[in-house]
Amino acid sequence: MSRTFIDTALIESSTDISHSQVLRSSIGSLSSSSPRGTIQITKACTQASNLFLTRRLTEALSALAPIIEKPLVEEIGESPESAPIANASRSSRIKIWSLYLTLLNAIIELGPEEGKATFGSNVWRDIAGKAREGTIWEEVVQIGYNGIEGNVDAEVVINLATLLLSQSPSQSINQQRLESYLSTSNPPNLEVADHLEMPHGTVGNENGPSSNTDGTSTPRDLALRIKILELYSLHVLPRNDEWAYANEFINMSDILDEDRREAFLQVLQSLQDEKSNDHDQKESLSREREERLERERQEIERKRLEEDRARDERLKNVQKVVGHKRTESEKDYGIDYPNSAPASSQPSSHLSKPVVRSVKDSQSKNSRPPSTTSSKKSEATGIFKRSVAMMNALQHLIWNMTYSLSKNPMLLLRFVLFLMGLVLALSRRDMKDRLGRITGSGWDKIRGTVGMGVKVSYI
Repeated sequence: MSRTFIDTALIESSTDISHSQVLRSSIGSLSSSSPRGTIQITKACTQASNLFLTRRLTEALSALAPIIEKPLVEEIGESPESAPIANASRSSRIKIWSLYLTLLNAIIELGPEEGKATFGSNVWRDIAGKAREGTIWEEVVQIGYNGIEGNVDAEVVINLATLLLSQSPSQSINQQRLESYLSTSNPPNLEVADHLEMPHGTVGNENGPSSNTDGTSTPRDLALRIKILELYSLHVLPRNDEWAYANEFINMSDILDEDRREAFLQVLQSLQDEKSNDHDQKESLSREREERLERERQEIERKRLEEDRARDERLKNVQKVVGHKRTESEKDYGIDYPNSAPASSQPSSHLSKPVVRSVKDSQSKNSRPPSTTSSKKSEATGIFKRSVAMMNALQHLIWNMTYSLSKNPMLLLRFVLFLMGLVLALSRRDMKDRLGRITGSGWDKIRGTVGMGVKVSYI
């Protein structure tokens, strides 16, 4: 994957192809721990750093490519040579790998749109995949340290772990790599007696990879080791929800003194409490959102029921007005009794005659038609009631049409299409003439009928 990525980056950066090839060949020929090879590597690193500071990321990546890429095999069966960075000094290795990892992080931070526009879709996807899938760690171990996990410099391990923490969605690969490194590399030795007994010249080769016994016995190495432990126990393990294991690891670590161990445990507890509070807050917000949605749903249901109830009430009122309409002709005219003196003041022998006469008078009143005034009043009342009923029915019809259109907008669309069709049909001249003839003949028939009715009524 490393060769494919580097080759693709060089192909898309056509302006730097010849320069990169010349630089690769010169570095490859001078990388055998010679001063000239070290100068060339330092020069390439300085050039890449300047390009990176000026945000020329494509050219910076092309400048680093000859140093971190193994030379091409010219003949079949020939063993591939190691990359120039594998034979560089320890300080040069740390600078180059740190710059390379920082450059990769900056390229990923560009985002998909700008990154693909600058480097191409395939190249940017490969770069992002290295950090998100964790394959960049294996690439550094294989190319820069000949596949030996424990020989990786502590500064490079810190940069690798930081890159995966910021770009990888899962920290399982990061945890496995840090555990492998911590198990294969020796902890720093700060015993003065051991340093005095160590023969002079066995501290380590500055130009070669750091072994398990060199470069790990100084206060600076101890600080780097503690930094790695901090990344592992306070960042990587909490991201994987390994809270109990992180607590146990801090308590069992022999690198940390009591003060640092207590500080690590306090930070771990605060991180756990913070995550627990965030989890509780998220649950509370989710519960409040669900309750709010439930209240809104209940409010909508209540409004719908109220609208249905109000519509039913209006329908009942209209039915009452239309079905139970009464006129003056439906009134019950009862028996009228005379308003003469009380019966106790009249003789009993004359009681039958007034009663009979009153009954006859009431029968005669019932048999006679109502007077002109009462008939006019009853007609006016009946017309008013019918008008009210028609207005209520019209109002109910309009409300039902509005409700139906809101529930089924296709009805409104059909009505508009019908009107458009009617207007288009009436815009035709032949249709206008035909409609005029039909209307004229209809009016002639109506005038004839009215005229005959007037003549018959006159006769």
